[in-house]
Amino acid sequence: MLYNIIPQRLTFFIGFSIVIIWNTLKDYFGLSSFLFLFVVLLWVVVLASIRLKFKINDDHLVYQIVLFNKSIIKKEIYPNQINQLKFIRVGWAKKAAIIKVNKGVNIRLSVLEPPKAYEHLIGFAEEYDITILKTKDYLILERMK
Repeated sequence: MLYNIIPQRLTFFIGFSIVIIWNTLKDYFGLSSFLFLFVVLLWVVVLASIRLKFKINDDHLVYQIVLFNKSIIKKEIYPNQINQLKFIRVGWAKKAAIIKVNKGVNIRLSVLEPPKAYEHLIGFAEEYDITILKTKDYLILERMK
């Protein structure tokens, strides 16, 4: 089943990038506001077109970053590559999961939509005997809903 990931860190990245771009442009081109606005607009369009997708298949997981409907990063994760699934709370009342892999970068699934994705991910982990760790905050969120 295919799920969408809502990136929460993207807004921070947009603001931080705008400040860096502005400082770079004013050093090289002076205080040209037109150029600055054009670069900011271009940067916002690029960042707004990034989509994060997560798919749970019967035998593996697929994490995908899509830019303008073209896949730029696609990572297939098989059960033997996963050390642990850690379920955490982000923000006030949002769930998140971290897939800890043997080799490579861990995958953070910030806010999966729809929320039933976490139950599906837990079912996948139980089926393949993958270690599941739920933080106290996550357990509180489970009890609330």
